Amino acid sequence: MTTIYGDAAKIPMSTLYGFMEEGILMAKINIQIEKDTNEVKYINILRKNTNKSISEIKELLNNNCCILSCNLTDIDELLEMKKIVGLLSKAGAKIHVFEEIREVSIEFLDNVIESHLDTERYLEEVDEQMFDED
Repeated sequence: MTTIYGDAAKIPMSTLYGFMEEGILMAKINIQIEKDTNEVKYINILRKNTNKSISEIKELLNNNCCILSCNLTDIDELLEMKKIVGLLSKAGAKIHVFEEIREVSIEFLDNVIESHLDTERYLEEVDEQMFDED
């Protein structure tokens, strides 16, 4: 039997195994919501903003599983996740953010997004300079 310590103990093994895609560990960010009396609000938000069914959302919430997951290198997915996290936070959700199996702050998500946007801006500047030299 495998024993998991620290932040990893908060994530169900099915979610941990879900990190593996085609034998390669993908860099993922995952969102978990603490179960409380506002579950109906959260289900409504998630149903409108994801392709998950109501029953799937309920099951994930009831089993304390990660409700959202996205690739850390996909800026579009990260921006969509940030939008959904904002809506859930406004509705009163207590949100836990995980980078792989390590719990991180919501600011970590903001920093990853800002880093991607900074890189995009830099690459655009470099492209412009290269075309200006021609």
